[in-house]
Amino acid sequence: MISYKVKIGIAPCRRNMPGFGGRNSKGIWSAGAAYEMMDKVLPYIKEHFGNEHVEFVDLEGVTDDGMMYEYSQAESIAEFFRSQKIDALFIPNINFGSEEVGGKLGQLMGLPTLIWAPQEEHFGITETKDIRDSEYGERLLDGQCGLFALSKLLQRYHVKFTEIPTSKVDSEVFAKYFTDFAAVTCMLKNWKNMRVMQLGNRPLAFTSMMVNEDELLEKFGIEIFPMSVIEAGKKVKDILENRKDELQPIIDEFLSYFPVVDEDLVDSDTFKNGAAALLFYRDMFKTTGCSAIAVDNSFLGEVGNTGMMDMQMAANEGLPVMFEGDVLGGITEVLMSSAVFGEKLPFFGEFTANHPTDPNVELIWHTAVYPPSIGGNHNFDPYIIKGHFGAQSGMEVRPGTYTIGRFDGMDNKYSFLMGNFKGVDGPFTRQHYIWGEFKDWQKFEQAVMYGPYVHHMIEIEGGEEVVRRLKEFCRYAGIYADVPDERDTPFAPYYYN
Repeated sequence: MISYKVKIGIAPCRRNMPGFGGRNSKGIWSAGAAYEMMDKVLPYIKEHFGNEHVEFVDLEGVTDDGMMYEYSQAESIAEFFRSQKIDALFIPNINFGSEEVGGKLGQLMGLPTLIWAPQEEHFGITETKDIRDSEYGERLLDGQCGLFALSKLLQRYHVKFTEIPTSKVDSEVFAKYFTDFAAVTCMLKNWKNMRVMQLGNRPLAFTSMMVNEDELLEKFGIEIFPMSVIEAGKKVKDILENRKDELQPIIDEFLSYFPVVDEDLVDSDTFKNGAAALLFYRDMFKTTGCSAIAVDNSFLGEVGNTGMMDMQMAANEGLPVMFEGDVLGGITEVLMSSAVFGEKLPFFGEFTANHPTDPNVELIWHTAVYPPSIGGNHNFDPYIIKGHFGAQSGMEVRPGTYTIGRFDGMDNKYSFLMGNFKGVDGPFTRQHYIWGEFKDWQKFEQAVMYGPYVHHMIEIEGGEEVVRRLKEFCRYAGIYADVPDERDTPFAPYYYN
């Protein structure tokens, strides 16, 4: 199952300088100055960044003063953090810090690591300007200076880390970088625990949906496990027979989004089949621990027409159920949803056709699999009529700024295509769609043509902040971040050196 909650271990670090004063001292690198700064930043971080998605664990009661300052502490702190099952490590360098203990702790934990130093605020300027006055021109922290040392040691230990630029804890810079890091931690947590159910084989005509499950497991630890459509069909039929009271509320919710044009659809088996299939998906996420389900089209032949209601309502609940057996699409959706802590609903669209007059606008369409709650454009009312799969719904996604992406690979190389587009007006087309305006559409078209990508994409509401997080995730995961908007060549040098 996908988890949108992360636990971050905070290990404040100070310099231990014998003779530089105790708790109440205020000289450079003194414990007193470090305590004063820690008492300011630690409560602020917990209050402003702790929420339903982010939980903190600190060193209060673990070390004598809630900070770390010498190498010998690394083992016991690591043992404590392991017992708390943290997902990431945050080392605030409160003053110059101690690169020995910080670097070693980073190595022992082997987790995404965030480092930061508070901006120096005190330079000891006095009115007397007397060089014999110890307060004249004396700094207290030198946190940034020590951060350079810590970063060098983390690199020597091959610890991947993210730095928040030296800043005040209440600054926009700190908020931006910290929130991004927490989101990347969520992505990495779900990446590490990724398990995808392959329901049936890929559709016969979709050779582009081939995946190397052995390679995904060996390279990334991503597990693909099968279930036959016959076994799944039996489970759905059992639901239809024994859980009838659970079906109608799902049907009613679905129809609340789509005014029915053909009234005889309401009493057909199509929607009952769809509701039962949704209950089956819910059960599979709970009982198998899977992160996503990739469904072969033959599943419909086993359970009967569903009007694609099952996939639409699964998407509406944030359950990644991929049409056309797209395993890599499922992986992409889990990652992009994690990038926003599951607070926005992704949708499974594909590049389909150019806009008739604007070369930078592309049709992002698919056959009735978008979550219905993201519809709402003014151009036409959503509808549902008789059609493919027993019923065919149609809607246009509401305008906004979106991130689009695709994790894919070929020839033992994997990368993540990513960028932004804006929803704009375009010609009416059937089923589910949005017209996306790109900064330079040709770069994206060529990226898909020349890169390892199929045209299936995942879209989610959000701007450049989502792309930032995807790029940072790729750095941690060892995947090439393919951002067409940031290059001049028509294709990625990663593939064509």
